[in-house]
Amino acid sequence: MSKLTVCTTVKEKNEMGTLVTATSAGTEERREKPGEPASGGFQVYKPGEGYATRLGMMVVVAAYVLFACHHWYYNSIVLRDFVDDIFGAIKLPWVTSWARETRWMNFISVTGTIAIAAAGSLTGYYLIYIKRPTAEFLIKTDTELGKVTWPKITPWFKSETIVWGSTYVVLIVVFALTVYVFGVDLVLQWISQKLFYGTSK
Repeated sequence: MSKLTVCTTVKEKNEMGTLVTATSAGTEERREKPGEPASGGFQVYKPGEGYATRLGMMVVVAAYVLFACHHWYYNSIVLRDFVDDIFGAIKLPWVTSWARETRWMNFISVTGTIAIAAAGSLTGYYLIYIKRPTAEFLIKTDTELGKVTWPKITPWFKSETIVWGSTYVVLIVVFALTVYVFGVDLVLQWISQKLFYGTSK
């Protein structure tokens, strides 16, 4: 056996050893920790952890779902008109003519609202409580928020309160900005009225 063949064989063995080590390390990282639920299925990931953050995110999801349901229920007619225009342009108005009946419009509004509520709620629940990456992020966020030292706000509006000075600075700045933005809005509205909507004599 030549020297070149021996060197090649040693090099291949080293590469195979490195590959096996890397594969083993990756396998160990992917293993579930003891006491954790499996990542598959619809089992809640780390139940009981990150309670406040997860609950807060579910409230946000519920607000968006309610807004979407309200928007669909009262504005689904806009989508119907849009689809009507498309089929009318290609000379097929009969495809959507049935949707103009009141009973069908009510059916579409109610059914769409229920579907949006179910899909939005289940999606939010899945992302917040079941899907591992997002659930882990929310749990860590809740843990970090627990480490924050929150300033005392009681007794209210008294000099011994820790946030006494900061509170009044914020209130004054917000009030000043509100007055400023309101004034700028009035000026710009007056200018736009004169430039674009004024009547020439």
